[in-house]
Amino acid sequence: MSVTIRDLNVTIGGRPIVRGVDMDIADGERVGLVGSSGSGKSMISKAVMGLLPAGARVSGSIDVGGHEIVGAGDLDLADLRGRSMGMVFQNPSASLNPVATVGRQIELPLRLHYDLTRAERAERVRAMLAKVGLPDDVIGKYPHQLSGGQRQRVGIATALVTSPRLIIADEPTTALDSITQRQIVDLLVSLVDDAGASMLFITHDFAVLAHATTSSYVLDAGTIAESGTTAGLLADPRTPQARALVDAARTLSLGGLPVSGDADCSPSAAADTTTKGGRS
Repeated sequence: MSVTIRDLNVTIGGRPIVRGVDMDIADGERVGLVGSSGSGKSMISKAVMGLLPAGARVSGSIDVGGHEIVGAGDLDLADLRGRSMGMVFQNPSASLNPVATVGRQIELPLRLHYDLTRAERAERVRAMLAKVGLPDDVIGKYPHQLSGGQRQRVGIATALVTSPRLIIADEPTTALDSITQRQIVDLLVSLVDDAGASMLFITHDFAVLAHATTSSYVLDAGTIAESGTTAGLLADPRTPQARALVDAARTLSLGGLPVSGDADCSPSAAADTTTKGGRS
């Protein structure tokens, strides 16, 4: 599912959080949004999902598969989120219901958006658990009985069980160790690609982004500082904001692999970057 964002502005309490953002995600593309804490990344993801906090003022356009998000009604947004968009949150301990079993949490989107029998829902839940690498016996468990990585797999299963065409992953690996980070990134990439879906992957860490996306946007103080192929940005960052993020990533590794391990850092890829104006 394609996403076209034009001149997006979000203001909260009179403070501009997102300013004049333009972004594009093609159907089936994996795109990164990287920036330091407080740069406005999560606010953009909430705007795309139609989940901005009360009192937020938004202008511009967010077209998701031909549906305009800005100004859309609550019922239309709820239906679009349930059927066409799925979100993987940063902290599964906070996003999962602590008093609902794993099975009930994954089943809930199916109950809300599809007319399926109980047996059909149960079968889809089991199939989704298998896809995210969890055994059937977690169906009756509660979130606190699972490890952090297992909880994030439940979050992914819940987001993908309705077969959405757009996945938004908002810092999905932040609370995980490096080995589990790589496993979760690999799982998301595999599931998204197998489904032919699109993904917006949000992070502050280029070391994670290098393995999850093909193109990326660098966000600074609510504006796009630079954009291009992820490989190109890693090989030749052109703005101070991008260079700072890349330098930090180069001192780290993801699951024991170097940050450039999966990226095409050829000169031609490095040339495919733009600043202050979107991808070329």
